[in-house]
Amino acid sequence: MGIEANYNSASNVLTTDEYAKSQSATQPVDNDLGRSAFLTLFTAQLQNQNPLDPMQNEAFVSQLAQFSSLESMQNVDNSVKAMSEGMQSDRILLGTNLLGTKVNVVGGGFALSNTGGVTGYTTLAENEDSLTLSIENSNGEIVFEQDIENSTSGRLNFQWNGLNNQDVRQPVGNYKFILSKDEDGEKISLPVNTDQIIQSVSWNETQNEMQVEIQDGRILAMSDLERFAN
Repeated sequence: MGIEANYNSASNVLTTDEYAKSQSATQPVDNDLGRSAFLTLFTAQLQNQNPLDPMQNEAFVSQLAQFSSLESMQNVDNSVKAMSEGMQSDRILLGTNLLGTKVNVVGGGFALSNTGGVTGYTTLAENEDSLTLSIENSNGEIVFEQDIENSTSGRLNFQWNGLNNQDVRQPVGNYKFILSKDEDGEKISLPVNTDQIIQSVSWNETQNEMQVEIQDGRILAMSDLERFAN
């Protein structure tokens, strides 16, 4: 009976070097081998080396040095990561001490409570003959307006008692001081500072810094806070 045999022609047989070259031409090379992959390849290389031509000491030492370098880099990376996570936890823990603390912020926003009023201030670069102080609610409506005459340069303090121009108490909620002046027929807004209470603290992963939520609902980075109030 006939016997069929399948033989690969010599032209279809690749050496290990030729195979490696063909793979590198078609697949991206990963230069950042992990520890497990490195050990697997290194062990396979030792097991399959030619006993008549074993790996030279220099090559052996060189590969061990590469592994040692890789191991050291991974250890450093893990240490830095652990240190960063520890610092983050410490900062959050310290941040909890800020809960309920008054902080001075720019923007004019504030939260009106059931009783009492709210204060704000601005710093004038020069004397101003006439300024307009407005109170805007969360719907963008002006609920109170007052003219301030003959203000001198420096710090200008003002207070709102929570009543509109008809002396009606406004509901609890978020409001905003708007201070403006008329300059050549154009209304120019001036920066206003208010004191607000820190409601919560959290960590911003994107910016890698702590942030706080204040009374009017805004979330601010710690770097945006000008000063803590008494």
